[in-house]
Amino acid sequence: MSPILTAILLGAAIINFIVLLVTYKPQAKYSKGMLFAVTLPAHVMDDANIRSIQAQFNKRLTKASLWMALFLIPLVLLHEWSAYQVIYFFVWFSAFFIWMTVPFRRAFRDTLALKREKEWFVGTKRVIRSDLRTAYLKNQSSASLWLFAIPFAMAIFLMLWGASEPDLLSLAVSGFALTVMFVLISLIMRRTKAKVYSTNSEVNVSLNQARRRYTSYLWLFMAIIENIHFMLIGLLITSENESMMGVWMTVTVLFIAIPVGLVIYVYRKITCLEQETLEQDGKTIYTDDDEYWSNGFTYHNPQDRSILVPKRVGVGETINTGTWVGKMIAGGSVGLVAVVIIGVSFMLIRSEMTSPVLTVTPEHRIQIDYPMYSFGFNMADIKQMELVDRVPSGIKTNGEATEKQSRGLFRLKELGNSRLYIFKNNPPYIRIKLDDVYIFYNEKDPLQTQQLFEQLQKQVKE
Repeated sequence: MSPILTAILLGAAIINFIVLLVTYKPQAKYSKGMLFAVTLPAHVMDDANIRSIQAQFNKRLTKASLWMALFLIPLVLLHEWSAYQVIYFFVWFSAFFIWMTVPFRRAFRDTLALKREKEWFVGTKRVIRSDLRTAYLKNQSSASLWLFAIPFAMAIFLMLWGASEPDLLSLAVSGFALTVMFVLISLIMRRTKAKVYSTNSEVNVSLNQARRRYTSYLWLFMAIIENIHFMLIGLLITSENESMMGVWMTVTVLFIAIPVGLVIYVYRKITCLEQETLEQDGKTIYTDDDEYWSNGFTYHNPQDRSILVPKRVGVGETINTGTWVGKMIAGGSVGLVAVVIIGVSFMLIRSEMTSPVLTVTPEHRIQIDYPMYSFGFNMADIKQMELVDRVPSGIKTNGEATEKQSRGLFRLKELGNSRLYIFKNNPPYIRIKLDDVYIFYNEKDPLQTQQLFEQLQKQVKE
């Protein structure tokens, strides 16, 4: 597991490098009337100060990339301690997204300051968006909301499946929640104010209709794809065939990559359509709203009621933190990420420092205490108890699995539902069979496991 985990984390790091470099490297080139997300007239690209800012940006980005790559070395060295390796990756990941954006933020501030100093304003100053006469008309080209009945039906099926398979309940709830989220995003984007591209109202109408049409189908397909993904994960959880693990991992990776590719394709398609249409129209309007773009990628404009606006850097939409909904989404997202990182880190550290404890109560009841996965049963319910040298292979359904230990709920090959409280590769193991579940338990010291088994045998016979 350790080499696999290390490979997964390094793979994630490489993907992050590629995404950040593909996103920020092109910002040093003048495109769509902007340089470093600052609107500028084309003739200023020959200015010596502009060239200096471009050169400094490339140098800082290269230096930041090299430093972050060097800080991946400890991640590899921690391969023997999975919990601390994952925690280090969280720290590296957070630092990566902060540090790698520093060159762009500096370039944005320097370019904006130079623009104000030289008074290189473009178009109508402080015009963000205007209400077109047709912006409030119903867009017939958008995907019908009734089509979301398809992913909702899939999510409901998964919920019904989860009702009969307790191991799938959390997965089913997640699938339904994700479907609701995609519907809400689609609704918000349909209500976004029309964007002014040109003095030609027909061009504005057609481009806004096209944008809404593409994005409405994007979120519909995203909901369908992710529900298919969750169903496949459900099949993996209920499967006892470990030989299929490689296939399932490949499918999971594909169903993560497909939505990302779909988002990139749709927004590239929209960009190409805008460029082609505006080139033929020849009446393009440039707006100068740099003051609302903090650091070039964060949009904050209380005068604009739009919740989502097109990004200046990268593809897709970004949140307008000037609206109360935008503030809630931004704050909630940061809070959720923090809770997940802190929670997972706490669980991993606890897993390394805390061991399950098996005790027998005066009421002839066996109690296994371990945070979140404690379990108890009467000794009279034991169908079979024996000491074994191996634990069958299987998959985790709800628990913890590191290089050194497994705790929680698992589905084991040939045995089915099981509860594991074991130190891996450290036989013997006490195997207890109940009516509907197997239990595996051992101590870190094999001798203590042997002694505990003998004690339990005597008490079961009494």
